Amino acid sequence: MIQIAGQVLLTFVMTATLLMVLRRPAVQAGLVDKPTSRKRHGRPVPLIGGICIILGFFTGILPAELGLRDYQALFTGMTLLLIVGVVDDLIDVRPGYKFGFQTIAAFLLSVWGGLLVTDLGYLFGYQWYIELGLLALPFTLLCVVGLTNAINMFDGLDGLASGTTAVALGWLTLAGFLGEADKWPLLSGLLLTAVLAFLVFNARNPWRRRAASFLGDSGSMVLGFALAWFCIEAATGSEAVLPPIAIGWILALPVMDALILMGRRILRGQTPFRADREHLHHTLSRAGFTHGQSVFILVLSSFILGGTGSLAALAGAPEWLLTVGLIPIALCHIAFHARAWRVAAFIRRKRYSKT
Repeated sequence: MIQIAGQVLLTFVMTATLLMVLRRPAVQAGLVDKPTSRKRHGRPVPLIGGICIILGFFTGILPAELGLRDYQALFTGMTLLLIVGVVDDLIDVRPGYKFGFQTIAAFLLSVWGGLLVTDLGYLFGYQWYIELGLLALPFTLLCVVGLTNAINMFDGLDGLASGTTAVALGWLTLAGFLGEADKWPLLSGLLLTAVLAFLVFNARNPWRRRAASFLGDSGSMVLGFALAWFCIEAATGSEAVLPPIAIGWILALPVMDALILMGRRILRGQTPFRADREHLHHTLSRAGFTHGQSVFILVLSSFILGGTGSLAALAGAPEWLLTVGLIPIALCHIAFHARAWRVAAFIRRKRYSKT
């Protein structure tokens, strides 16, 4: 326990130190996010979140007394996406190239790392055990690449993507320790620690009115990939502690947001990776909520959804019940997006009629 506490402290301190030390070199190298019509942060902000998180995480796992050979694919995939993301932050990589490297990382996870989503559990009752068979590999690749992009797309406000990822990692880590899984809960917890250190510099608070650093594509892709790894490990294999449907609850908000927006863009004949202002946080902003209020609402929603799914599963709730519970949430999410402007106007009128 003392060693774990030391690793947590080392991870936090290293990540925080790097975030302070690398700010000036990042500005000098041009690794910054400049204000545009869509990005209204007022000044260039260093895109060093991903670099600092991954280096802090790697530093924290060095003293780990567990076989890390099984996680070489995780470390390699994170490093690959970090490099691609940094290049993208510097010179803008075409979406097709990024998608290709994300697919390579997903292959590393499945083929080298040995992680596969082989079944979906008892989604519709004990008579309906859903095995994927030959679809296991393509489904796993789709999930990994999809989650990598979902976290990237959710990175629209200071502290939103990192806060949502921290919540997901927190529930996974708790479930892993309660389920007495051997290795991965410690790694998940150390990554959570690095993300929390980054949030100190990224999330707005009374002591910090603006973000001192951003995740960048490097950070959001690395976090999405690593989160996919721990989700799969938590729900499959010998150290599984949660059914697959519980993972759906933990990831509900960013995944639903990404799926609905990408589907809408495809129906309009647009690329699914096209940037727009139709995300959940945009609707909340139009409804009159401040930056901080929008982040708080969405991260708290993720916390409640993730806690409901994971704690219910750990308490022995049947999987079909979790499936039934997730359906109305998905339908409400779709309806919210379909009538986003009307919903925003309604909320705005209600909020201001009380003042």
